Amino acid sequence: MPKYKTLFLLPFFFLPLLLAGQEVTFPINIHNEQNIETCSGFFTDSGGDTLTPYSNNENYSVTFTAPQDETEPVYISLDFVFLDLGEDDSIRVYDGIDADAPLVYTLTANNQSANNKVWSTGASLHVQFISSEADTALGWAARIACFELCEAFYADINTGTGSFDFCPDVPSVSFTADAAYYGGTPDGTLENVTYQWNFNNEILTGPVVNQDYDGPGAYPFRITVADLTNNCTLDSIITVRFATTPNFNNTISTSDTVCAGEPFSLVGNIQSTTWTGFPTRVDTVSYITYEEDFSSTLNFDVFPDDFFISQEDDFDRVCINIEHEDNGHLSFELECPSGNTVLLKDFSPGGANLGEPVIFGSEDIPGLGYEYCFSVNPQYGQMSQTSFQFHSFTDQAGDFYNNQPYMPEGTYMPNESFNNLTGCPLNGDWIIKATDQIIGTSGHVLGWSLYFKDDFYPDSLIFTPEILEEKWVDENGNEIGSNPANANLNTEGEYKFTFSALDDFGCTWDTTLTITVLPLPKGEITSEFEIPVCEGDSTLLMVVPELIGDETHWLYQWMLEGAELENRVSDTLMAKEMATYMVRVTDTITGCFDFFELAVSDQNCDLDIPNVFTPNGDGMNEQFEITNLEYYPQSSIVIYNRSGKKVFEHNDYYLNWWDGGNQPDGTYYYVITYKRMDKRKQAHGIITIIR
Repeated sequence: MPKYKTLFLLPFFFLPLLLAGQEVTFPINIHNEQNIETCSGFFTDSGGDTLTPYSNNENYSVTFTAPQDETEPVYISLDFVFLDLGEDDSIRVYDGIDADAPLVYTLTANNQSANNKVWSTGASLHVQFISSEADTALGWAARIACFELCEAFYADINTGTGSFDFCPDVPSVSFTADAAYYGGTPDGTLENVTYQWNFNNEILTGPVVNQDYDGPGAYPFRITVADLTNNCTLDSIITVRFATTPNFNNTISTSDTVCAGEPFSLVGNIQSTTWTGFPTRVDTVSYITYEEDFSSTLNFDVFPDDFFISQEDDFDRVCINIEHEDNGHLSFELECPSGNTVLLKDFSPGGANLGEPVIFGSEDIPGLGYEYCFSVNPQYGQMSQTSFQFHSFTDQAGDFYNNQPYMPEGTYMPNESFNNLTGCPLNGDWIIKATDQIIGTSGHVLGWSLYFKDDFYPDSLIFTPEILEEKWVDENGNEIGSNPANANLNTEGEYKFTFSALDDFGCTWDTTLTITVLPLPKGEITSEFEIPVCEGDSTLLMVVPELIGDETHWLYQWMLEGAELENRVSDTLMAKEMATYMVRVTDTITGCFDFFELAVSDQNCDLDIPNVFTPNGDGMNEQFEITNLEYYPQSSIVIYNRSGKKVFEHNDYYLNWWDGGNQPDGTYYYVITYKRMDKRKQAHGIITIIR
């Protein structure tokens, strides 16, 4: 809550010099129990300055009284501009001639903020100081001053928010004025106080008023508060400000369409908008070609006549809103009222658009201009040395342009120093010029603006909200990082990301980007033979999609241990080596790709044929089982007795094991025919039944 008063604050190092100068000092020990009539000087501890500590166990008091004028009562104040007290020490100030008067202020070690000012309601202030037996401190210095009653009259003006800065969506502000006197009201009441508010010649009265606004902007108003009883009046001009809306131009994602799992970055760019109560911008639509250069004038007359550019920091920025087919064809120059010039942008190889020009349409159709500024504190280097970016856009004539190079909006370093403008007056005609040196390209200048540093402008005529915080959040409100932010999405769909910023007016601003995430090819590699395969075998690998039909627009590239296999671009591959096989599958519709992987290993698959089995019902070794026969499907077996008679035969012996049947114990002859990788083999030998 602002109180309209002035505090006299002295730096610590300056006080000893001041106290030792022409100002009279009144150390409390020397003037103990005295009543001093004075309107000036410094009241100090027993040390006499701010460098010498006071002593232990002090107990001093002194009274300061304002000499009285015959016409108006005079009051006295003590402003403790330096204060350093020990832990158990205190200064007590009474509103009167002795300690029987009301106690109005107590200063301790916990209350020494160096701006403690005490105002009397009568002619005198009585001060008592007590120090303890503990360690001492440097003491105090208080400026003594007299004042008339109306000098202590003030008013708190507040809006209930503690600020006179608002967001532009606040339609109405309630103001409250509360009049009072420093030190207290002399007659104990303030029953005859009037409040008059002047809002652009709209007069309102009373301690509480409401005013409607149509922000953004700065809106000064005058308030006059009068205490009719004591004939005290104060008149103040206060400015209410409503924040300007910033722009989010060039807030981008490195890609607005990504494949699942592909990392991308979100880059927020918020530029505060400067509000001015006078023209700082020329809005125009001017055609610019090789035959027709651009020149425009902006006149200032709001500055004092003795205001000149003395250094480059006096210059804030100059901006030009333009669209043009090739930035390298143009140069920009700024001329000040005294004729000094600075080259903002030179001719260069270029190759990138400025803004979004209408390249193939009518020259009568202006494109979409981008704001390009030149400043002493730029985002980018010189425009000719800054890398361009790429985007797709539909121009104002309805034509679509894919993957076009362009210069990003923002602030650039000028080709020449703004020191070229040293000595230029601020008032007068400022001229910007744009020249096109190449036949066949064209564009439009849509406006330009010029700003000096804020300190030059008259109060209430200019302000620029300051951005305090920036962050990115996802559509669930989760913060994903500051700015820029990195993101990675593994599931297809559309996702929204919001870039928000907080300014020093307390306003929150945001813009939202939509990112489309495309699906990756989904599938797996399958093997003709179960992995591990048998030693010496090959196996056919095949890419199998998760959804049948997706593979109709897939491209394949096989790799062996990470190295691409030349000409292996079908959905199958014969794996002849024991290794890790990988295939890169690219969806030709989306351009997204993924990798499927399969490790192929082998094992010993040789048949292990026993020479005896015991079908005696004990559950052990009951059948003629052959280990690893499962790797040789459709294997056949024929078993003969010792006489050569066939006693058993089967065309698929695996798991169809012979249990000896009714054959007696003894020795039998077997012949197994099996096949692997189109190679036919036979194994034969003797098997013995023992029961």
